[in-house]
Amino acid sequence: MLSSSAVAYIQTSDPESLKSINTQILRTAIEAINAVASSLEVVILQTGGKGYGLEFPKEVNFQAPLHEDLPRIPEPWHSTIFYYSQYDLLTELSQRHGRWTFSEIRPDGIVGFAPGSNVMNMAQGIAFYLTLYRQVHGEGARVPFPSKPAGYHASHSDTFQDVLSKMEIFAALNRDRCGNGSTFNSADGEAVRWAQVWPGLCAYFGLVGCEPDGEQRASMQKFVEAHGDTWKSLVASKGLKEGLIETQNWDHVRLMLVDFDFDRQYSLDKARAVGFRESIDTVEGYRVAFDRMAKARLIPAFR
Repeated sequence: MLSSSAVAYIQTSDPESLKSINTQILRTAIEAINAVASSLEVVILQTGGKGYGLEFPKEVNFQAPLHEDLPRIPEPWHSTIFYYSQYDLLTELSQRHGRWTFSEIRPDGIVGFAPGSNVMNMAQGIAFYLTLYRQVHGEGARVPFPSKPAGYHASHSDTFQDVLSKMEIFAALNRDRCGNGSTFNSADGEAVRWAQVWPGLCAYFGLVGCEPDGEQRASMQKFVEAHGDTWKSLVASKGLKEGLIETQNWDHVRLMLVDFDFDRQYSLDKARAVGFRESIDTVEGYRVAFDRMAKARLIPAFR
């Protein structure tokens, strides 16, 4: 059996080009694979919380826990979600070609490791920030969560990369249970709040994670930019890879830690119903990602 996973993405400045470019990328890839791979049976489309309208919490009335059977968000916001056009494209192509099926897998914020720059990985930005915070303020320093109290106590569902990968493999290997066009949320397990997670993440770096400083919030990006020379000295002294913190996508980290300050946890009932039961403690997922970053010399070793 041959399966294909679709995760390519190009960021553009406006919703219309974002939709057209990323849908065309998917069309080109699938048509090319279909032409040369007669044994193609499954395509996995990885999407995310945009499909639930998480970017428009004030405009779209959604209620957590979020489940796969919720309707698509209404216009005018509907037209900005390129995941919809990608899903519709795979519906069309799978029905036209007939021999392969597809499943959509929806993680929320992904926690994991990549050997280089990774623009949509929360773990990398958090690791850079906390490594530098310790270097500046010392071991044992208190680190307020860089958001407002509402965000610190809002519920959400992080997705460790290994759990996500196993869910996609499971869907590919179980076509009988994951029919054409099936959609599944993917997350670590139980919903969490930053109030539960942040202290554990800070402890990995020898720091003390604590609640936000009232309604004020520290900018992770501004802190990193203000201590650029300290980071360069750390890179030199520890033999770390150069140039990664300079290309870190802080906008994504801010989105996930600061802007998403409302309940948005996922329901995993559908994935559990078809037999996928993989889970991990969310803090442990981060720790594994941090260990992998340290081994690859992105950050110093802390444990």
